[in-house]
Amino acid sequence: MAEEQQQNQDLYHMNLMRTLWENTYRSTVFNYKEEYVATLRLIFSIPLDRSEVPENAPEVAPVIIVLVEDTILSPLEIVDFEQAMSPILAKRLVSENFQPDRIMYFYPSPADGAETKEEK
Repeated sequence: MAEEQQQNQDLYHMNLMRTLWENTYRSTVFNYKEEYVATLRLIFSIPLDRSEVPENAPEVAPVIIVLVEDTILSPLEIVDFEQAMSPILAKRLVSENFQPDRIMYFYPSPADGAETKEEK
C-alpha cells in the first residue's frame, strides 16, 4: 500500500512565493523525501494585448520561463527533472487566464561553477 502511494505521489513538490516584480515568482523545490533539490525563479511571459501591438505583429503565446538559480542536480539528472517538474508547474500555475504553450528552463553557465575555476 505504501509503495502504491509513493508511485502516485509527485517526485517533487514546491513552495511558491511572490516577489517584488510583476509576473515573477520564486520557488523552492523538494523531492518526495523532503530533501532540497533546487531554487527556481518563475517568470510568466504574458503577451501584450493585440490592441497594443502593430496590426502585422505576429501572434505569440504565453510562456513560463524557469531560471534554475541553484540546484543539487547533476547535468545527467536535468532532463528527468524537467520532465517531472513541467506537469507539476503546469498544474500549479495554469489558470483560465494564463495558459502557456511551453515551459522553458535555463541554468547557470558552467563557467560560473566551481569545477571550471582555476585553483590558486
